[in-house]
This record gives sequence, structure tokens and C-alpha cells, in this order.
Amino acid sequence: MDTNTSSPVEHLSPPGNPARALQFLAATGRLLSQRRGGLRRLLRDAARMTTAYGMASFCLVDLATRDGRIRRAAAVHRELSREVRLWKVANHSRSDTACSPLLDVLHTGISRLFVNYPVEIRRQVAALPEPLASLEEFRPSSVLMVPLVGHHHVLGMLLLGRCVPDAPYEQGDLQVAEEFARRVVSAVEGVRMLRRARRAEHKARFIARASQALAASLDFRATLDRVAQLAVPVVADLCMVDMLEEDGTIRRLAVAHRTPEKTTLAWELDRRWPSRLDDAYGPGRVIRNGQPELRGVIPSLKLSRAARDAEHLHALRSLELESYLVAPLQARGRTLGAITFAYAGSHRHYRKVDLHLAMELAARAALAVDNALLYRASREAVRLRDEFLAVASHELKTPLTPLNLRLQSLQRELDRKASPVDTARLKEHVVVLQRQCKRLSTLTESLLDVSRLEAGRLVLDLEYVDLSTLTREVTSRFVGQGERTSTALEVHATEPVVGHWDRIRLEQVVSSLLSNALKYGAGHPIHLFVERLPTGARLTVRDEGIGISPEHLPRIFDRFERAVSAEHFGGLGLGLYLTRHLVEAFGGTIRASSAPGKGATFDVDLPLASPVT
Repeated sequence: MDTNTSSPVEHLSPPGNPARALQFLAATGRLLSQRRGGLRRLLRDAARMTTAYGMASFCLVDLATRDGRIRRAAAVHRELSREVRLWKVANHSRSDTACSPLLDVLHTGISRLFVNYPVEIRRQVAALPEPLASLEEFRPSSVLMVPLVGHHHVLGMLLLGRCVPDAPYEQGDLQVAEEFARRVVSAVEGVRMLRRARRAEHKARFIARASQALAASLDFRATLDRVAQLAVPVVADLCMVDMLEEDGTIRRLAVAHRTPEKTTLAWELDRRWPSRLDDAYGPGRVIRNGQPELRGVIPSLKLSRAARDAEHLHALRSLELESYLVAPLQARGRTLGAITFAYAGSHRHYRKVDLHLAMELAARAALAVDNALLYRASREAVRLRDEFLAVASHELKTPLTPLNLRLQSLQRELDRKASPVDTARLKEHVVVLQRQCKRLSTLTESLLDVSRLEAGRLVLDLEYVDLSTLTREVTSRFVGQGERTSTALEVHATEPVVGHWDRIRLEQVVSSLLSNALKYGAGHPIHLFVERLPTGARLTVRDEGIGISPEHLPRIFDRFERAVSAEHFGGLGLGLYLTRHLVEAFGGTIRASSAPGKGATFDVDLPLASPVT
């Protein structure tokens, strides 16, 4: 045994005959078939077999990465003390343009044999490329460059070198080396297939568990938090879920990280620098354009551009982000939010193949969120329906009760045959009956108008109408009601304001606003203003009643909504809803301003010519 080697296998002379070549290949075949440990260990042990069996004085194994770089996988020398220096031999990149036999082997997939090294190479190139020049200190006398050719592309390359006093390589040695390379390729592809299978198994298990979590509850906030927890550390070191709010802001709902302090930091980042739709990177950008975003490596320049100030940049760097992937949460053609996966501190990186998993999980999460929102909306619709039916029953019953009592009283008076009919008393009954019938008619017409609006069957009968005159006429019909509650009705209309509108529907708008003012401002003056604007006409109805809280203002024009309890103020909650739609049918707008205890003001702006329907 050579005293300069520490190989566990007895050193043999170069395989110069078929028997020894078969012995070398059989030994390497047994080793590669065991596939113990990781890929690096496997390639290192295979390379060491070349020195142990005299196939080479040293052996380099380089693998090509997806981005075209060459990564050193093994560097073995017969003298173990020289392996450290061998590892430092430079690599080529497949994208290099310099003339080099190494690149020729990588690009063509054809082996090269240099019996007399480096004389043969110096005849081909003016100067040795850096990787070959750095081999000079090991004084190789003969070199084999053998590609590792996979099914679809070159996976890498073996570089085998012999030093004096070993005999130079022959054509037979090249054939043995190529067979060895084929076995190495088979082992490499087997290890990679096993890795892919294990990753696929882990991802499938993660998707299955996440799907169970998503289907377990209709509380999507708790569900998304559970999904984020499941993602760490299987497919991410950090997972965040952001949702788009109705007002266009982005709210973070879930955060999970391998370490609790980084979880706190992620929440703090959202609190101080929340994502926005105009962001150039991250959840904001993904929610805005609906496309996933993948950063396999995060350059420091990208991080600087994403930061809004120096403190924000420091906080982002504290997360130690290395790679991230953001997928949109989309359902029924809408982007509801985004889910972010990031590697931070584990030296892992996302690739394009990971997009499938992210999009699959995002699709399932979006479906769960959408189902939860639909369920919540349906529950709210049922609640509103039940509330409306209760209010409607009460409102319809209210005029029926006095109507029935008056009819009974009238019947009793008519049944008194001995006494003459009291005409004044009879007129009083008729007035009450007409008032209650009108109330019933108004309630019924409101319900019919809602049905027409939702079916798109509201038709305008346009004619030229003076808004000032119409407002006075409508107000005169409410004088009696105002007198009963000591409410003064004041109309301020100094000039005619003529427009092309539907008279009946316009009367309905004025009546609704005036009725609303009488309901909530009884006992205080009510002012109606009609004025001409450069853009059209404006009707303003102002009361001095109880007013409306700011939080109720945005929804008072919605269906079945009120700013106060229905127990104290009657109505179906349809008046302002119908008014808004009628005003919009005229091509106009309506807005309300108010404060508690200071009354309410409703401004209706109308174009002088309504759209043709």
C-alpha cells in the first residue's frame, strides 16, 4: 500500500486490463447503489474510489445549477493533506465566453482525453483558463474530462487527473471513466428523484392538513391563522396572510414564524408600515395586479427600495429574509388578499416549482374565505329579512288597528235607527279612514318600488317640472301633520327652477325627505331650500331634530337601515334607500350631514335634464 494515501481501500495499479476495470466499476456500482447520506457524501465517496483504485491521482466533481453556475460537489486527492487546496481550484460558469476545454465538455456533452497534459491544451489555447491554471500546482501529467450526461441535459462534469509516476490515460481508461460517469449520473438522478418525491410527499401532507383546517370552520380569521402555523417550518420560516378591506386598505390577519420574537416583529412591521396597494413589492403589489411574486434571492438593493425609511429598512433586515413567494387569494374573479411565504435564516430558497404549491394553497384558502364571507352575508341577509318582516308586520298592523276601530264605531252609529246620523261625526270618521288608507297605500307602494328597483323595471315619465312649485305643493300636504306636532314648515324658493324630470317620482323624493324630517325633527322648524346651480338644481331639507351619529351616516341610504331603533321610530327602513335610487335615476346625487342633537341636512343635486330611460 502507498504510504502517501489514507484511503480505506488498498491502492491498486491503474486498470490496464478488463478484469481490473470491472473490479473498479463493480466496487463503485455497489457504493452508488447504497445511496447512503446526502448527495454530496455520495459523490465524495464515489470520487474517492477513483483514487483508491488507481483510476486517478485526484478527482473533481462539479454539478451545474439551474441558473448556469457550476458548483463543486467533491474534491478528492490521493494525498488527503492536499484536498484542502484542491477544493480551492476555481470553477467555470456555463455562461463564460472564454475558450476552454472545460466549457466545451459542459456545452457539448462530449468527453475529452489529454494524454500529455498540459502540452496538448497549450497548443489549443493561448493561455490556460483560470480553473486549469490553478491545477498546475498538482502537476497532472494526463487528464480526463468526462461530462455527466442526464436524460435531458448535462448535469455536470468529472475531471480526473494522473500525476507522475502513474501511466498516462489511454482510450480504454476513457471508456471506463465514461461508464463510471453514467453510474454517477444514475445515482445523482436517483437521489434527486428521491428528494423530489419526499418534498412532494411533505407538500401533499401539508396541503391535506391545510385543507382540513380550512374546511373545519367558517371563522376564516382563525382558519387562516391555523394555516399559517401549519406552513412553518414545512414550506416556510415565515408565513403571513393579508386581506383587502372594503375601503382599499390592507389588513394583516395572520403571522407565523419559527421564533416568537420574529412573529412579534412581523406584527410590528404591519402596525407601523402596513402594506399598501401602491407598493412596488410584496402583498400590496400582488393584491393590486392579481399575479404571484417570486424572489428566489432577495438582493439588499431590493430591500432598500421596498423600505419607506431607514427605520423600516432596519426592521426588514432584522427579519433576515432570504427568499419569498407571495400568492394572491382569488375567488369568483376577485382578489381577496395575499398569502406570503418566506425563508428567513434557514438558507433555503424558493424556485418556480414552488409556485404550484403556493397557488394551490392560495386557491383553497381563498375559497374558504369566500365561503365564510358568503355565509356571513347570508346570515346577515336572514337577520335583516327577519327584522324587516317584524317591522313590516308592525307597520302594516298600525294603520289597520285604528281603521278597524273607526269602521266598528261607524257601524254602531249606522245601526242606531232611532237617531239621525251625525254628519260632523261621520266626516271625522271618513278623514281618519282616508289617512290610514293612505298610510297603507304608501307602505305598499314602497315595497313595490323596492321590487321594481331590484328587477330594473323603474321607468321615468319625463316632463318639464318646476321644482320650486312642486316643493311648495308637497309641503302643503304636510301642513296638517306639522300642526299636530307643532312643527313649522318653511319653504325658501325665490325663483322657478325648471328641469326635465318625472313629476311623480320627484314628489316622492320631496315627500320622503320631508316625512323623514318630521319624524326625527318634530317640534322644531323644518327648512326646505330650492336653488339653481351652474350644474343644475339643488333641493335642501334641514331639520333641527335629534341628528345622526357619524358612524351611521355612511349606511342610512342602505336598504332596511336606520340611524335609530325601530322600537322608538316606525318605518320600514326603505324611505332613504328609495330616495337615493330615485335621485340616481335622475342622474343626480344625495348626501347627508349631521351631528347628534344638531339636526340633519340632506342635499339633493339634480341635472336639469334626466337621463332617457
